[in-house]
Amino acid sequence: MLDIQELSTEEKQMIAIGRDERIFKKFFIQNFDGLKLYAFSFIKDEDLAQDISCQILWKIWNLQERLLEIELLVPYILRAVKNGCLNQIRKKSIEYSLHDMAHDNFIDDISPESLLISKEKIAEIEHSISLLPAKTKQAFLLVKDEQLSYKQAAAKMGIAINTVDRHLQIALKKIYAQLKQKK
Repeated sequence: MLDIQELSTEEKQMIAIGRDERIFKKFFIQNFDGLKLYAFSFIKDEDLAQDISCQILWKIWNLQERLLEIELLVPYILRAVKNGCLNQIRKKSIEYSLHDMAHDNFIDDISPESLLISKEKIAEIEHSISLLPAKTKQAFLLVKDEQLSYKQAAAKMGIAINTVDRHLQIALKKIYAQLKQKK
């Protein structure tokens, strides 16, 4: 059973308005171990449980006058600790899944077969681009390779934006057809 001590109204006032460090330190020491144990029940990591407990108690100190608005402090603190633990669990879960995904993709990407297939595909795409009509090829390379906007490509080529769009549609259609034909 958790033994978390409530602050009296007078103690809240002395902490919130009087900024009495002595009373807050007493409250901190009385409740720290219980909050740490409560946090540990969620996250099973003693250092992290200690950090979360300290953070929540520090937030209580930083509430200042808003501390007086909290009628029952114990449920407020317990909920804050629980939420802090759940946030850490979510954060770790996301970090692990991103790490696993990156690790899996990294291993797949550096296999010799993948590298060979990638180089072959790139060569096929480059060959398909080289077969495009001159203006279509120029529009495609300006937008896709040099990453210019349609407007910038149109200005550089001295043509309308809609014409650049049409050149790109033609280019993509021809490249796709060429790649499909190679399969």
